[in-house]
Amino acid sequence: MKNQKLFQSIGLTEYESKILDSLIYLKTADPKNLSIHSKVPQNKIYEIIKKLEKFGIVESIPSEKNIYKSVNIKTFIEERISEQESKIKEIKNQIKNIEISNNPISILIGQKNIMNKLAERNILVKKEILGVQGNWKIWGKGLIEMKKSTKSGVKVKLIGIINEETKERAQEWKDVGCEVRAYNQKFGKYPLRFTIFDNKEARITLGKPEINNPEDYITIWTTSKPLIAILRNQFLQMWKESNKIIQDSLI
Repeated sequence: MKNQKLFQSIGLTEYESKILDSLIYLKTADPKNLSIHSKVPQNKIYEIIKKLEKFGIVESIPSEKNIYKSVNIKTFIEERISEQESKIKEIKNQIKNIEISNNPISILIGQKNIMNKLAERNILVKKEILGVQGNWKIWGKGLIEMKKSTKSGVKVKLIGIINEETKERAQEWKDVGCEVRAYNQKFGKYPLRFTIFDNKEARITLGKPEINNPEDYITIWTTSKPLIAILRNQFLQMWKESNKIIQDSLI
């Protein structure tokens, strides 16, 4: 049944996939042999064969009663792939047209969702990103999009905890064009994680050590100008009090 997963991925049911895969293997078969080989109940065979005939991928052999063979498999697969690609393209176009709420506060739950949102938001920044990290979480999409931002001229300043465990991860963000500084614990043992985008939008994330499970991380997104101003002032003060990172050393 080496093709069963392929057939299911393009929309066939489990039974349909098993029968089609068996026909490809057996070349020709009657319902009884199809049932034995595919392990699909025989009382289901005729119904499924009729459906596969409508798809144009199974046909009966005229000279023999109730003997079937598979046909046009590659063409069918290519057509199904083309249909799926068209649907994906349509979904992408719909995403572009999603209206963003004017509500000044929104809540996002889960670390993965938060990281995807950050990567998505970074693409839209025109001038400046100011951010306070925790342990310099690394994920491919985030680094790729950040590199695009810095290459386009966006100024990115990041502060985070830098120690033996985190310094290599911090260096990766520096390597994609970010200005990086080590968090000063005079502001508290653990930094408040927040980011400001073009001084127009900001996020505040609550995670470890307050919340242990990454799936329960909470991020507040806001366009509130007073709150953004408070966060910006806090960041600029922290930036002055933080140490620069050059390669593997701090100065």
